[in-house]
Amino acid sequence: MDARKMTLVALLGAGMFINAIDRGALGVAAPQMLADLKMDPGVMGLALSAFYCSYILFMVPVGRYSDKYGAKAAYGWAAAFWSLASAATGLIQGFYGLMAVRLAVGAGESGANPLGAKVINENFGSEERARAMTWCLSGTKLGLAAVPVLMGFLMATWNWRVAFIVTGLASLIWCFAWYALFKESPKAAHLGAKKDEQIPWKKLLGNRTTLGLMLTKFFLDYLWVVFISWLPTYLVMERGFSILKMGLYASIPWIVGFVAQPAMGHFSDWLIKKGVSVTNSRKYCLVGSQLVAALVIGVGFVEDPMIAVALLTINIAGESASAGIMWTILSEVSPKGLGGTLTSAVNTVSSVAGVMAPTVTGFVYQFTGSFQMALLLAGLGILISACSILFIVPEIRPIELGDENEELSTSALAQGGGAR
Repeated sequence: MDARKMTLVALLGAGMFINAIDRGALGVAAPQMLADLKMDPGVMGLALSAFYCSYILFMVPVGRYSDKYGAKAAYGWAAAFWSLASAATGLIQGFYGLMAVRLAVGAGESGANPLGAKVINENFGSEERARAMTWCLSGTKLGLAAVPVLMGFLMATWNWRVAFIVTGLASLIWCFAWYALFKESPKAAHLGAKKDEQIPWKKLLGNRTTLGLMLTKFFLDYLWVVFISWLPTYLVMERGFSILKMGLYASIPWIVGFVAQPAMGHFSDWLIKKGVSVTNSRKYCLVGSQLVAALVIGVGFVEDPMIAVALLTINIAGESASAGIMWTILSEVSPKGLGGTLTSAVNTVSSVAGVMAPTVTGFVYQFTGSFQMALLLAGLGILISACSILFIVPEIRPIELGDENEELSTSALAQGGGAR
């Protein structure tokens, strides 16, 4: 990987870092905001869900825009928009203002993952794509580890309003760096979708690969959102940790995930260099990581809190490694000129889990008094995800929308059609 590519990976990783900071800031600030704005937890829950509502709605339009006009403009404007919206959270006076800014943050952040995948697809070959993708996405894990410390310091020193304004405006620095340092690749310009070109949605969404990846990523995202939404609360309410102790032990799994994600990317690319096919390298690395993540099923059944934390750390490492390979696969199967569109479409469907997971987990806890069944449900979902990538998704290669053999056949699936 040459200096230009290393700079690009660092730039994308920094973008995911600020993405995680601005996304996770509300969860850290919520206790102070509830008291200051005289809101109840149910109202705050609506604000947390609002992020995913706009996130889902804007993902495909942002991806389509990037295919027409390039990732440089799309990503730059999206990041500036979510950064300003996050900073504006420090100015709100009540519920409606909070809903407005969270909808805006979700709309802006909807483009981050699909556009990152598009850029990596256009700038890296298969033998180094997983490394690039996983290092890029590891910025998210580092951001999730940093946000409790950063927001906590700013809130303790000043207040939650200052914390949002500082972190939001600081994110704009990345936007200037993006415009200054990123150069659209000649490949992107050549493959970019024509402005008047019609997308063959029926073929794209009815394709066996597309549908299999939607199912795979849906259950991956479900577990991911359970972790980012409920991990701190789980440690306090289920395991009896103090707030300070929770802050420490909630950060450790994400630090381990920050290491595990690129490590799996390096391993997958190494397999390809050793002669393993792209399909086997990506699929078996993904499934192996998913099986590690599925061990979350056992967390609710152990008595010792520290053993539970150790298992959660292993689970999040597996989830992090899975996410990196998942996005690598999405970048590799994208049809020519439709990289932003395909990844956005898959991520739109899977992000429905972002709306469902917090609500389902909350109601399970409310009715059972424990997170045990909620964690079991998330773990079983990961096993379904692993079966989907193994038995529904065929060869890992760019989708050819004119290839009739790749369109989903209900009868073939019913007979257990597997990978080619």
